[in-house]
Amino acid sequence: MNKTVTQLLVMLIALLLVGAAAAQTPADALEPNPDLHATLEIWAWQGSGVDTFADAEFAEYYPNIQLNYVLRPTPDTYQQIQLAAVAGGGLPDISNIEDSHLRQFLELGILHDLTDRVEPYLPFMNEFKWGHVERDGRYYAMPNDSGPVALFYRRDIFERAGVDPEGIETWADYYDAAFVIMEETGVPMWQQAGARNSGRLFEILMWQRGLGYIDEDGNVLLDRDEGILEILEFMGRFWDDGLALDAEEWTDAWYRNFDEPNVATHPGAVWMGTFFKSWIAPDAAGNWGVIRLPAWEPGGSQASNDGGSSLVIFEQSTQKEAAWAYVEFHLGRTASQVQTFIASDIFPSLETAYDHPYFSEPDPYYGGQVVRRIFTDVVQEIPEAGIYNVDYQEMNGLMAEQIQRFATGQVSASEALSAAAREIRSRTGRR
Repeated sequence: MNKTVTQLLVMLIALLLVGAAAAQTPADALEPNPDLHATLEIWAWQGSGVDTFADAEFAEYYPNIQLNYVLRPTPDTYQQIQLAAVAGGGLPDISNIEDSHLRQFLELGILHDLTDRVEPYLPFMNEFKWGHVERDGRYYAMPNDSGPVALFYRRDIFERAGVDPEGIETWADYYDAAFVIMEETGVPMWQQAGARNSGRLFEILMWQRGLGYIDEDGNVLLDRDEGILEILEFMGRFWDDGLALDAEEWTDAWYRNFDEPNVATHPGAVWMGTFFKSWIAPDAAGNWGVIRLPAWEPGGSQASNDGGSSLVIFEQSTQKEAAWAYVEFHLGRTASQVQTFIASDIFPSLETAYDHPYFSEPDPYYGGQVVRRIFTDVVQEIPEAGIYNVDYQEMNGLMAEQIQRFATGQVSASEALSAAAREIRSRTGRR
């Protein structure tokens, strides 16, 4: 073998070794540490993905750290954080917080700066997630789960209508398919409440286009972008043409419509599949399938997000080393994230987890479709969007009110967006 070939082989081996090393997070190389002693209090909500799935192994690594979980309904968790922040005491060591709410707690100055600790993990997590936990170049949380969005569809309804889901490439195709499905089966395409609309789908569709309530400078965008107007007008066509089922989200009727079935599709986050399997439609195994979101134009973005959460350590905690040991072990360690996902179906933000064979296995609930791989592809393409911010709760409420007025025929799409933008500017002082 000549010298040149030998050098090339050495370089190739080196590159492969670098690649292999890059797939290992710092937490993957953790060693047991019995010297850390603490009793940690952890706040979360049932089903949040912060649970005991990796705790047995955590106890092997940190035998002298005891874990005390306090699980409440989500609104109660946030209320208790706010009350403790005002009182100046009573916060736990750690809490799980939805990304939609994280900014408001960050602004209270109660979160511990984790910049030095999380920087080694920046390349390993979904890139868009870091924008939710960063302020002024500093990071105040560790990403937990993500909410990549796809289109869930009923195989049985599509088959009865003679519609090929793989032929739905754009939202225009989706709209055309809705007519065919209604004519052939009498089933509406999606559930979208009129007078009780939450604005959730509107946000998903904005996020897909990299749009939101505000632009990158924090200015209100709702009445300044033609793409946003197109989204709301598109939603309006389904109400006008009788292609939407008027059912309020998270009600018994809404749940039943997925199971009976009274609706053909659902544009939703990966965690919606968790609900289908466990309690909304467990007997519908084999009838649901998943495809990527239709694009707004051929070749356009098919990725969006809905939800997701992160873990924070509070500044008040006197056990920050132990608290970080918990956060790092559960969220930064590949095996922990895989174990949690298999047990709970809560989708990891840690991308090294996606190399596990489980993500490429057929899912019996979806008729043997390799659904998890769809979501690993989507989550790495989610664009930045001005949805979640410190004023998100107020913005969502004001926009939902105007969507309701539009859906019930009181205002045009343009008037709804102008009214919401005007109110947001008035309430928040934004431009």
